[in-house]
Amino acid sequence: MTAEKFLVHAMREQAVYSFGGAPLASISADATVGGWTVERVLQERLWSLSTYATATAGQLRRAGFELLPTFQPPHYDVVLPAATLEVATTLVSVFGPAQRNPYLRRR
Repeated sequence: MTAEKFLVHAMREQAVYSFGGAPLASISADATVGGWTVERVLQERLWSLSTYATATAGQLRRAGFELLPTFQPPHYDVVLPAATLEVATTLVSVFGPAQRNPYLRRR
């Protein structure tokens, strides 16, 4: 997880999606809602990723980010107030250290 990678993803999303009449700079995230535990998310949705990091909704909101439920649970978008390296750096700092995904499966 790097600010540069977050920025690339946010800019890609804003080129395709809008929210409230403005381009939607965001990154995808999965939340522990409606029976989705961290373990279930890792096993069923993020099984191809070798690492992951977590943050609480409260931490994200306090840092100025909005959570937008998108598509089907547990998918959310973390909305960036602007697609800038400074904002992406702040977002990276909210997440805890990267952890190894114990449910990693190769394709």
